[in-house]
Parts: sequence; C-alpha cells; structure tokens
Amino acid sequence: MTVFIGTLLAAYALGVVSLFWHIRQTSRLVGQDASIPIPATIAADLPAIDVVVPVKDEEHNIAMCLEALLREDYPRARILVVNDRSTDGTAAAVQTIQNEHPQVKRVDITHLPAGAFGKPNAIETITPMLTGDIVFFIDSDIQVKPGCLAAVVGFMRANSLDWFAAYGEPSLTYFWERLLVPLFGAIAYSWYDPRKISDPNWPDAIGSGFMVARREAYLAIGGHGAVKDQYDEDSAMLRRAKKAGQTLSFVISPNLYVVKLYGNLARTIRGFNRTLIGGLKTIPRFLITVHALLFVSLLPYLLLIAIPLLMAAGVAVPFANWWLAVAGLHLVLSNILIWQIYRTAQLPLRTSLLHPIGSAAAIWICARAAGDLWRGKPITWRGTSYTGTVAGAAPADGLANPPVRTGP
Repeated sequence: MTVFIGTLLAAYALGVVSLFWHIRQTSRLVGQDASIPIPATIAADLPAIDVVVPVKDEEHNIAMCLEALLREDYPRARILVVNDRSTDGTAAAVQTIQNEHPQVKRVDITHLPAGAFGKPNAIETITPMLTGDIVFFIDSDIQVKPGCLAAVVGFMRANSLDWFAAYGEPSLTYFWERLLVPLFGAIAYSWYDPRKISDPNWPDAIGSGFMVARREAYLAIGGHGAVKDQYDEDSAMLRRAKKAGQTLSFVISPNLYVVKLYGNLARTIRGFNRTLIGGLKTIPRFLITVHALLFVSLLPYLLLIAIPLLMAAGVAVPFANWWLAVAGLHLVLSNILIWQIYRTAQLPLRTSLLHPIGSAAAIWICARAAGDLWRGKPITWRGTSYTGTVAGAAPADGLANPPVRTGP
C-alpha cells in the first residue's frame, strides 16, 4: 500500500509541476495583443459589404445590434436581417428600425425544412440576395464598437484574407456569468488554440458569432447551404474553408464588439449545455474536461482539507507531509492560472477567488451535457428540438420546402 500511495504522490507531483507550463502558455496567449487597429479615418475605396444578422426571438437585443451597426460610418454597407420564425416582437422591432433606415432589409423565414438547422438554413435562404464584396455574419446579441467594420475590412485586405473570425468583449452582468464564462472560455481555448485556427497547417477550427468572408470565397465552398445540417455550422464553415486552402485569421479582439451572453442562471445552463455538445462532441472529451476542472480548481482544496482530517482521526497517511506540501504548491499555482483566466475577462481578483464554486457548477453542466449526448437527447434551442447526432442532427419539427417572406 505504501508503494502504491508513493506512486500516486509522484504522479500527482508531476501533474502539479505541469502547471508551470500551463501558466507560461496562458501568459503567452493572453499577453499577445491581437486587437485589430481601428482606423482614424475611413478610406474612400472600401469595398461594398453586406451585414447579415440572423435572428430568432431576439426582440430585446435586435434594436441595440442594428443601432450599433447603423452608427458605423462605412460608405457602402447594406444590412440584411434574417428573421427565422420568431414568435415574439422581433419583426416589429426590426420594422421600427426600417421605418427610419431604408438600408436595413428584412427577410422573414416562416418554416424550417427537414434535415436542417435554423440559423444556417435561414442564411442559406438569402444567399442569392448577397451583392457585397465582403459579407459580415453577425449574431443579434453583438454590438459592434465604433470603426469595427472598416477595421475588419482593412485588416482582411492588408493580409489577403478570405475569412476572419473574432471573439470580442463579453458583457458579464450576472453572478453566474462572471463565474462560468471565463472557465468555459478557457476550456474552449484548451481544445481550440486560436493560433492553430489561423494556421493552415492545423485542422483546428472554432466559429464565433462574428464571422466575415469574401463573398467569392464564401460561395466557392457552398455557403451555409453546405453546412445547414451541421449543429456547429460556424465551425464547420471554417473547417471547409481551411480544407479548401482558403486563408483565415481568428483573433481575440475586445475592441471590435461587445457580446451579450445568456443572462440568468437557467439561460446560462441551457446555453452552455448546447455549446458544450456542439464543441466537445464526444464523451472522452467531456471526461478529460471534467478531470481538468477537478484537478486544477478543486483537488488542492480537497487534499488540504481531507488529509488533516484523516490525521486528526488517527488514520496513518503515508507521506502526509509531502502530500500537504505538494497540495500547497498546487493551490498557489492553480490560483495563479485561474487569476490569469479571469483577468483576461477583465474581472477582479475577488471574482477569481470564487473559482471553486464556478468549477463545481461547470462540472455539473458538463456532466449534464455529456448525459444528454450519451442518451441522444434532442437538443432544444429557441423553440426548436433537434434529434440525431451532433454533426448531422435533424429538426424534430422540420418541414419540407420552407416558405420565405421578404419584409418591407
């Protein structure tokens, strides 16, 4: 038994030492200033662009999204809102904007065809309407910052890019958002290194709610019609682009936009449940993720509590002092790593000190999502349930030949 405990201690010590490498790697990642520079003046020769905003039941967000886009001083920009079967006041909110801004167009999708997902199907439906040289695909919970559109177009032209995708600044207003979003962001970057996404030599790809493409490059790989049966259609688009030899850049650039996240705890759980299934995709990845959360965030606390309690109860713990010493070092290194993660989200140190609570909640959400994936449970999002596999799920309420209605 002593040999076995000693072996466990040695393995644990090696795991703790590996945190030095993770701290260094995280410092390098977050220390890189990948922000896209905002031009002081708008160039006169900028190409025409289409800004496509897919929306479903977003009456509380869509006006802020469109108003931010309309404040952009971009010379030739057309905004196309794709209203995908909304049942709330989304259409009315868009119409109010349209009454004052004729450059905002709206297309109302009234049905979903069998075998397709809502968002890629909606965008695929309006693809023939695209006329701009560059197409922005922007989710309705995003508010671009001043100069964003011109900055991205300029960056793409300067670097001869076919595609551009970015993560912006998260708006974290709720307690559970502030605890969970940095942790799930770290999980995403652990599986999908942004530097590898931009590297054509790696197959890694992860999408975002802010993606931009040259229209010719977009059409060359089939547009959203090629991925409308994909649950993670944005990532699938980038994978297709890389496979086709197209150039892309993925950056973390908080100066481009602010994204409003899920909100309260119930919505946060549902949102991350859907995101995890689409991002991790397999049970082994879920197991590795849960193990990492346990090791980094919870294990040192558990050991520093359990070992003294066992010793106080008269239990002989082999190498007890060594266990406590390694666990103490583990606690210091883990908190440094976690602090780096929360600081990247512009959250204070006091929030990062609550990470064990966040990690415990994240583990529960991961377990819940893994259970749904294991059982093949339909994924429900915005009133539509999808059945089948993650890579090719079909809408449970899908209809063939979707009628489309063009708004005024």
